[in-house]
Amino acid sequence: MRKPADLGVAVQGARKPWLGYGDLRLEAAIFLLVAVSFAAVLGKSAITRQTLVLSSQSGRFATYSYSDAEHGGGSVVSPDPRKPLSWSCDIRQGASYPYCGYGLQLDVGGQTDGLDFSRFQTIVLRFSYQGPGDRLRLVLKTSPEPAVRAKLKGEPMPLAMDIPVVQGRNEVRLPLRQLAPEEWWVASHGLSAAEAAPNLEAVRSVAVTTSDAKAGHLAISVDDLTFEGSYLSTEQFYLVILGVWLVLSAGFLVWRFLHLRGDYEARRRRQAEEARQLADAHAAAQAASSAKSRFLGNMSHELRTPLNAIIGYAYWLERTALDAKQRAAVKTVQASGEHLLAVISDILDVAKIEAGKFELLAAPFDLHDCVAGVGEMFRLPAQDKGLAFAASLDPDVPPRVEADEKRVRQVLINLVGNAIKFTADGRVGLRVSLVDRVGETARLRFVVDDTGIGIPLDQVDSIFRPFEQAGDATGRNEGTGLGLSISQQIVALMQGEISVDSTPGQGSRFTVEIAVRVVEAEAAADAPRTPRLRRLAAS
Repeated sequence: MRKPADLGVAVQGARKPWLGYGDLRLEAAIFLLVAVSFAAVLGKSAITRQTLVLSSQSGRFATYSYSDAEHGGGSVVSPDPRKPLSWSCDIRQGASYPYCGYGLQLDVGGQTDGLDFSRFQTIVLRFSYQGPGDRLRLVLKTSPEPAVRAKLKGEPMPLAMDIPVVQGRNEVRLPLRQLAPEEWWVASHGLSAAEAAPNLEAVRSVAVTTSDAKAGHLAISVDDLTFEGSYLSTEQFYLVILGVWLVLSAGFLVWRFLHLRGDYEARRRRQAEEARQLADAHAAAQAASSAKSRFLGNMSHELRTPLNAIIGYAYWLERTALDAKQRAAVKTVQASGEHLLAVISDILDVAKIEAGKFELLAAPFDLHDCVAGVGEMFRLPAQDKGLAFAASLDPDVPPRVEADEKRVRQVLINLVGNAIKFTADGRVGLRVSLVDRVGETARLRFVVDDTGIGIPLDQVDSIFRPFEQAGDATGRNEGTGLGLSISQQIVALMQGEISVDSTPGQGSRFTVEIAVRVVEAEAAADAPRTPRLRRLAAS
């Protein structure tokens, strides 16, 4: 049973790290937050705020007053000479619409068209009020749009809105968008709604006047009129666009990153699952191959023992007194046994190769004698088929080398045997040459060429696979198709390579190159007879 301490360690080890590489959502969120913050800073810095204060301390503006006395009324305005924005008014009957007002002239001397109030959104009025009414009226006189200036002959357009008031101190905040042209003025000039659109780009004066005034005395003292607003210049507008693009780009990058990360994680999980399935399949294949190799090895050994006895008794019977029919039967038994023994030997070699137990026993031997022996072995079979056959060695080929003589002979027998088997007429040749020599290491080339049926181009790669033979099913000779596969494994173990160049109908050329150690005659005489063992690595 696991101890509690061990359990705690296991749980702690399985805990996912806070900032693990596998989950980067926190980092992505931080990146997006930084981008949004940076964009907000850009947007905030892009907005320009401005304020205009009109007060008694502003000496740039001239005050003026007006009343219904200009149109036959009896109201009287009395400005306070000590305070420029303080005034009183006696509302008297005598006009259909009694009024009085007091304001600031902004285009003093007519040198300008007024001030641009288009970037202001709010006006704040701070003043004291005593009087009979509960409302006053803010009036701005502006230059009309250029399209109607000629029609009005330079007369300013009055824009007005009501101001709620209480007795005593007042601070009123009003949006300038509530300013609208005086209805009586629009009607008297015959303007359309489009022509009477407010224009705050050229404000000539700002005034406070009575609204629906009742008869009586009122007094107003204005502390200041404050216009507030914010706007975007062209350069600042580009900053806002930049901030918007920054947020959109950062959002897209974060989404794209998380999307790709999700795809990557899903692909990793699929690959891990596929790798696990492949590993399971590979393990099962290895187990099946190992079982097959053990079975073939065991069966091959079990079969070779009785076959050797059969072949031995066939040789013994051949030397006894037999009639022609009996001798032919014994020869058939002998040939069949030898062929079956060769097949079993090939199968045993394949089983050893697949099991990783194929071994090379390197020892000094006479290469010239080995090649001559192979030549003598196939001279009679070649003559029986009417083939010209020659086995030769170049003069610079070293006579004694150190390698596995049995396996070298096996490769040459397979190649020469196949050449004679698949050649109906012409010639078969075996030639040994020296490719190069560095110190005691020589690289030898064995070339077996023939004028046989050749190998189709689409079958060249398959002839080195086990149980594969070139040609169609009807044209294939007897055999297991293991000789070339075994030869290729032997050559690879000798640090060499085997290749084939073939033209269908003209013949084939098999080339084998292997590296061997050259043994001098004196060293060979004194060399110990213990062979060096090399093992084929398991694949």
